Amino acid sequence: MKENNVIAKNSNKKLISKRIMQLILGLTSILAIYTAYLGFAYGAVNWYYGFADGQEYSKGLLMLESNFRFYNGLWLGVGIVLLWLIPRVERETTTLRVIAVCFFFGGIGRLISLLFCGIPSPIDLIYVIIELGFPLLTLWQKHVFN
Repeated sequence: MKENNVIAKNSNKKLISKRIMQLILGLTSILAIYTAYLGFAYGAVNWYYGFADGQEYSKGLLMLESNFRFYNGLWLGVGIVLLWLIPRVERETTTLRVIAVCFFFGGIGRLISLLFCGIPSPIDLIYVIIELGFPLLTLWQKHVFN
């Protein structure tokens, strides 16, 4: 009888962990898709980034604009893959690991920018923490589903 209770408790903990992980992936995917939409819709040269309306495009700004929209396309792809991953989180370990590595290296890039160029806004510090901490999900996934 005790053994059945232990098994039931472990199954319940596993289900709760799975749901929390799915929620985190869902929120991350919504954030990724929404920010990708904003990047596609407004580009890099807009009021949010300190540019005036009707800003002339120098060659540097054209390159920034092109790269910005390209990276937002990648971000949209990450968001879609994360949505796809939600119901498969216990089986798709490789997919989550690949995304986690990409997040981590993106966080390294952002951290380098913050260190060398300064902090554009406090939210960027939160992004760095999320990006560098995202790989912890893979450890949690391994612990819960193995």
